[in-house]
Amino acid sequence: LTQSKVDANNDPNTTLSVFGRLGFNHRAAVQLELQKIETDNDSANIRTGTLLVALDLGSNKHLMPMILAGLGFDSASTSYGESTDGHHFEGGLALEYRADSGLVVGGDLRIGGRSIDSQNAIAYPETGVAYYAPSTISDGEYRSARGYVGVRF
Repeated sequence: LTQSKVDANNDPNTTLSVFGRLGFNHRAAVQLELQKIETDNDSANIRTGTLLVALDLGSNKHLMPMILAGLGFDSASTSYGESTDGHHFEGGLALEYRADSGLVVGGDLRIGGRSIDSQNAIAYPETGVAYYAPSTISDGEYRSARGYVGVRF
């Protein structure tokens, strides 16, 4: 789930994401995430990519608290021809259960800030036409919560 501060009175958006993590040593790793944000408007297509540093904080081999920090890009487009591009910085805390078999179950909470780099809009010169602005990415603070299942090898 993800929600911008601007939309705090509305329901959060659901997300679908995939990530890969490459460990440098037994405590530090780099994580690359690609995410698609589902909105209530079918014409909006929102995608983000984030590069994070993940640091293991615990000493228990199975239950691992982590801290995450990273930066990424944002892209939103609509079937009407409008587009928005931006970048973001985020950080948060995670907790993972790591089974001996390689199964990983985890969750994280993050807070971030987004800046809009460019925005293209289509102008409709006809009068009397109702214009609907689809839900896209917005400038400012956002928060997110993730749950995930993966395989560690």
